Amino acid sequence: MTTARILLPALLGLSLPLHAQTPEAVAGNEEVKKIMETRAGRGVMADDTPPTPPLEAVKLFTKRSDVAVDLMAAEPSVEQPLYVSWDSKGRMWVTQYRQYQFPAGLKIVSYDQHLRAKFDKIPQPPPRGEKGADKITVFEDTDGDGSFDKHTDVITGLNIASAALTGMGRIWVLNPPYLLSYADADQDGMPEGDPEVELSGFGLEDTHAVATSLMWGMDGWLYGANGSTTTGNVSSANSKNIRWEGQCIWRYQPKTKLFEIYAEGGGNTFSLDMDSKGRVFSGTNNGNTRGMHYEQGSYGIKGWGKHGPLTNPYAFGWFEHMNHEGDNKRFPQAYTIYEGGLLGSAYEGKIIAPNSLANVVYVSKLIPEGSTFRTKDEENLMSAPDRWFRPVWAGVGPDGGFYMADWYDTRLSHVSPVDDWHKTSGRIYRVRPASGAPKLKPFDLGKASSEELLSYLSHTNEWFRKQAALEIGWRGLSDLKEPLLALAQSSDAHALDALWTLDMLGAADDALVDSLLGAADPYVRRWAVKIIGEQRRSADALVRLAKSEKHIEVRAQILASAKRLGAMSALPLLWSAVGDEDSSGHIPLLAWWALESKAEKERASVFAFFKSDPAFLKTTVFRDHLARKLAQRYATAGGTENFESCADLLSLATDADTRANVIAGIAAAFEGAEMPPLPDTLSNALKDYLLKQSGGDLTLALRTGSKEALKQSLKVLGDAKASNAQRIAIAKTLAELGKPDAIAPMVAILKNKANTPSLKRGILQAAAKYDDKRLPETLLTGYETYIAGDKALREDALRVLAGRKEWALLLVSFVNEWKVPAKHFSIDTVRQLSLYKDPEIDAAIENHWKGLLVTGPTEAKSQEMARIKAVIKTGLGDADKGKLQFAGRCAICHKLFGEGNIIGPELTGYDRTNADFWLDNIFNPSLEIREGFGNYIVKLKNGQMLTGIMDAQDASGIVLKDIAGNKIPVKQAEIEKLEASPISLMPEALTTGMTDADLKDFFAYLMKL
Repeated sequence: MTTARILLPALLGLSLPLHAQTPEAVAGNEEVKKIMETRAGRGVMADDTPPTPPLEAVKLFTKRSDVAVDLMAAEPSVEQPLYVSWDSKGRMWVTQYRQYQFPAGLKIVSYDQHLRAKFDKIPQPPPRGEKGADKITVFEDTDGDGSFDKHTDVITGLNIASAALTGMGRIWVLNPPYLLSYADADQDGMPEGDPEVELSGFGLEDTHAVATSLMWGMDGWLYGANGSTTTGNVSSANSKNIRWEGQCIWRYQPKTKLFEIYAEGGGNTFSLDMDSKGRVFSGTNNGNTRGMHYEQGSYGIKGWGKHGPLTNPYAFGWFEHMNHEGDNKRFPQAYTIYEGGLLGSAYEGKIIAPNSLANVVYVSKLIPEGSTFRTKDEENLMSAPDRWFRPVWAGVGPDGGFYMADWYDTRLSHVSPVDDWHKTSGRIYRVRPASGAPKLKPFDLGKASSEELLSYLSHTNEWFRKQAALEIGWRGLSDLKEPLLALAQSSDAHALDALWTLDMLGAADDALVDSLLGAADPYVRRWAVKIIGEQRRSADALVRLAKSEKHIEVRAQILASAKRLGAMSALPLLWSAVGDEDSSGHIPLLAWWALESKAEKERASVFAFFKSDPAFLKTTVFRDHLARKLAQRYATAGGTENFESCADLLSLATDADTRANVIAGIAAAFEGAEMPPLPDTLSNALKDYLLKQSGGDLTLALRTGSKEALKQSLKVLGDAKASNAQRIAIAKTLAELGKPDAIAPMVAILKNKANTPSLKRGILQAAAKYDDKRLPETLLTGYETYIAGDKALREDALRVLAGRKEWALLLVSFVNEWKVPAKHFSIDTVRQLSLYKDPEIDAAIENHWKGLLVTGPTEAKSQEMARIKAVIKTGLGDADKGKLQFAGRCAICHKLFGEGNIIGPELTGYDRTNADFWLDNIFNPSLEIREGFGNYIVKLKNGQMLTGIMDAQDASGIVLKDIAGNKIPVKQAEIEKLEASPISLMPEALTTGMTDADLKDFFAYLMKL
């Protein structure tokens, strides 16, 4: 333990890295060592840009006129700060992540395609095992002058410690794979002995994305976030083996020792915030959003291929990030909602989100959108020309100031196995009013009287309100029960704070909670609903509220709580989904997740509810959302009992639209496969449905194995008078079922000059599933006649031909004989050919597409980039003409200014005025591949090979999207091998063939403001 004075005027410079680890120290074998020595990093890597001394760096900030920035701490007392919290004395606790990026004492035995590490062992919890360089430092303002004059290293030797905070007479430290708690009964900040292991099993695969962001919820649970590229298999004393992959919000109840996932999904959820209404948010590493809003028990969007599936294979949907209007540069990963009362009304209730990649701090308005929110940027809070400025954490202190932890480094990317982080730099900043620095007299809420703590519940700074509520709960101050009851039942603006406090005191009894379901404040009603869900009890008043509640956020919580309750109590609450439309689409999903949680476990109760409340079956939410999903849920799970439930569901669907949706759900479950033998009840119900469909639904009838349906389908497939959509749908179904009779009519369609390219493209995707020589023969012998005239069709045809090795060999022979022009090949097709590692194919690639597959920096590329940069420095051209260049070269994948496709990232929000940004990404697109846009290689058991972006993933399989935008569903059972490619889908050197005038026009459009 060390104690020192902070002398900010003496901070004049930075020392060199002290803790960097060499490959020899980390690699567990020669293969890993080679990767560490040779693998190029992706993203913003370290360079030789000099750091700016701390006090000088503060002067570089451009900021709003009404604020000032204070340097509160800096190196050497702060190095690589990752997380900040405050205790009940107003002391600032800083977690210094100095051990990053490799845990001490562990050896890496393998890397996966995303550079996620597998270690040789599980580290022992501190203080056992190898000591790391991480530490927790406490900063104090002992004289109340508004600056820290003392700091103490209270815990040292930690090993990948990502967050620390105090509460309940303990110090809580996240040190993955563990959550530790140290006794500190006297709350002097010094641990009293070794820690207890509260939780174990947090993943370490990517130390950039471990569990972090500890925060006390106002329900008495300890909350945290898990990053996108680590997994979890967490156990506590009373919760065992809670598993997940990737990003989530989790929580732990220290009193009952229970652990659970609160919500899943998001970007890289390396931040967490809860506002004064108790709503849960996180920042993200994505662009065009400020983050995620979570409801309890919800599921969110993920980067499926990299981050893995949701824990619920039957989620059948997810929340998206909050919609956003404004700067859409990635990534605003740090996030807080400012409610500190100091900065003024221009900031109160606004999101303040630092973006460490763009060296800027946003202020964004939070605007209701259905049951969730959208955001809109206002004037930036501040920015810096210093590219070392890397704010990784944001929050509000007891003084009401907005605080940031600045990692301070030139490097930002973790996608490199080289430990060249700066290590010995870091700063803590405070943003406060320009009129003067806030000053707080020393205080101690841990020793404050009951009356003082009660008065703090109406403090202008949310921090004091929450900390006072927590202290009342931790200290068990039951003498405050009566005044708290009066406040909670009043119309006071702080009634919710009183309810939180009563809840943590264990004084929110059934009578009080039920009465507060009728409170005037919707957020008091919402929290009362949440308490009922936490207590897992029924309430007649809650059922009545479900049918009458108008406030959409309360309705959302009713459905979230319903998921936690038993079926008899929960299912009547589905009425909360009935009412005004939710523009976000969250309400129907919350209703589904509540219903799905009972589907099998409480099947009898589900159908008892449906029979007892037939009016619910006539609601829009049941007809348009729940009926289809429930049918798909049962059919996907399979088995006699589930199939019979499908039949029961059909029998309950009294109107045609609902029955059609039930049937659609069943059909969706078997998409890509023939139905298994079904119980007579369901088989007869399906037949009855089909007979009433005036000719029947052929795609569904085919899946039942009907011979008559097969005969009729083949007839329609060959009928030129049938609609293109119907013929394509039938072709896809026949191909999924592997019906060999379909290949002849498909070939006939491809040969017919009269058929449109759109029909041929649809048929081609279906025909590709057949390993039948007639298809490649047709495409190649008739290439000039049937295929080549339409660019999109011929590129699809070449992709199909490259999808099987035998066909690929035939294809390159036609190219070698000049029967198929080499110039017609797109780069993704050539890359697919290269995957076979076949001498004949490789020779053709060398002959026809030499240099096309070269990735990464080369001297020739560097020279061409320099030449183009010199050209555009002489002046930009006509942006309207440049738009045409963009449309022809880029818009097939990228959207800019609202036009184009989204196969690749939208470009509008990037640093578009920076020529280096454009040139780096045009010539070396594989150096930094945006999450969610990585290329995957899928080898199927039928011999076919596919490449594309992972567009979706669920219980049934995945959906790939190729560079042309074709979406190809693939069943899990079809996949032999799935792996990520380190090569971007984007072709390199898109400027080839452009004149200097073209370049000036092109960049004028790209860089247009």
